[in-house]
Amino acid sequence: MNKFVAAGLLSAILLSGCGNSDSVVPGPLQSRTNVLRVVDPTPDLTVNGHPVTFGRLSGFDQQGNLVFGPDEELYGPEMVFSGLPDTTRRVEVEFQRGQGFTLARHLEEVDFPADDDGVITLDQVNPQFLSATPEMLTVRVENLSNYDPSKIFVTVLGKDKADSAFYYLQLGANGNNTMQRFGDRSGSDNYSFPLSATVKEEAPGAYSFQCPYDKLVSGRIYLSFGEKLQGLGLADTANPLSLVTPSPTGAPDYQKVFEFMELSATIQDTPGAQYILFANTSVVDFFSVGLGMTLDYHEGGANKSERVGFVENARALVLQAFDSSTVPAEFKSYINSPGSDRIIRVLSPVQTVAVNSTGPTASFLNAAIDAGWTHYSQQVLNLPDTLSTHYGYQYTGQLVNANNLTMTTTATPPGDSASLNEVSSLPKPSTRIVFFCDDDQPPANTPVNSTWQNLGTHGHKRLCSLLSSAINRGVFENYNDWDKPEKFYTRPDGRYNHYSKIMHQFALDQKVYGFGYDDVYGQDPTLSEPIATVNQVVLEIPAFSI
Repeated sequence: MNKFVAAGLLSAILLSGCGNSDSVVPGPLQSRTNVLRVVDPTPDLTVNGHPVTFGRLSGFDQQGNLVFGPDEELYGPEMVFSGLPDTTRRVEVEFQRGQGFTLARHLEEVDFPADDDGVITLDQVNPQFLSATPEMLTVRVENLSNYDPSKIFVTVLGKDKADSAFYYLQLGANGNNTMQRFGDRSGSDNYSFPLSATVKEEAPGAYSFQCPYDKLVSGRIYLSFGEKLQGLGLADTANPLSLVTPSPTGAPDYQKVFEFMELSATIQDTPGAQYILFANTSVVDFFSVGLGMTLDYHEGGANKSERVGFVENARALVLQAFDSSTVPAEFKSYINSPGSDRIIRVLSPVQTVAVNSTGPTASFLNAAIDAGWTHYSQQVLNLPDTLSTHYGYQYTGQLVNANNLTMTTTATPPGDSASLNEVSSLPKPSTRIVFFCDDDQPPANTPVNSTWQNLGTHGHKRLCSLLSSAINRGVFENYNDWDKPEKFYTRPDGRYNHYSKIMHQFALDQKVYGFGYDDVYGQDPTLSEPIATVNQVVLEIPAFSI
């Protein structure tokens, strides 16, 4: 017998959402319960230093259709799987470092009708060992909504590390999925797939698929409900970077229910570098459903999990909060479903101002900006490293003069000599600039360090992010409050980003991207791990109704 670890415990102690044997309906002639055992008295398998912690079984019929599982159990000296149908002709045993991360596989033919007692024991397991760091990332989607999985559509997109083109995930046979280059919008039907089309349904409402991560730079996963998104595709087929994404405010998708999450895998262009996964929930543009995300990873010989997203029943709570009389009308910007008053999504001020650049939202922060400019015309603003962090940057200021706030970068983190001693002379920003966290309409021929553009040196970009986030949060004139979340959104005159305030109120641990610079002082929910340690990413669709 090969020295090999079999796994686990009976289904009564399966991890939540893992087992699926109850979903198998025996055929009319099957009166007994078929059992498969995988045994080895000396469980000691590791692959390149990674210990096996889960066993996972899938059963297939004569035509290769999945008829059992996948069913997962904890790793141990014996693994017992119960409830395989008589039609099972081939089983696949996967040995996993963690749920979603397979280290080795074993395939074997079985024949339950020909077996005397319906109990088959595998004690000559001959696994095929895989790379300890497979080039695929496991994504699991758990659906608690009333939408049938055939009506939930998934789009995965990203760029290659050379930044040469955008790609989308295309499902292939037996989980052999690939990233394909985008075409124009006429091919939008190809860019997404129904959740039910994924190869593995692991439990009622839980599906997983494999995603190559070498083309997930600036990646996103879109989920649309009821209809596929049509606003995806290249604006110019000659330019593979000219990707247009679905608009929350304009045709053809604005009256469809959809959300997205950011899932990006990046790697430094240096020898020995490894891919790093960055994942987060983002409502910078709009809020609709309130998705959740869990990152399962392996660290120090143990499996760990981190979850971000929103509290239970977040959609109803968010809409109730916006309906409050204490929320200014400028932030009650909704997209409604056709022919009814049902709200599909709440627009962020970024989107509201983009749609109507002269509307009331586009001037909402003017009074706070004016007050700050007046304050710093009488008191110099210096940014020493006296708060929780300035990310290694320090700035020395001058009194506001000729409407400009002038700051000199006097200290930088190691390696950023380009920012040292740079002088940024920033004009008084508009509300649009502060909500956008960028200046998309700078005067012609103006040097970057005399604008609020998210360009130029790292020191200039960091300065703009510190100032803009303080204005969004209503603490601009109180430097010592810039890093204190309990002081955010408490400005007496209410001139701050009310949309972001509500998003944080109902986010887990009050962490969410409510505006573009919300990572300043750690208010974002970004999860980050070396991709070699990631077992799987779980997207959670909550129960909701629209």
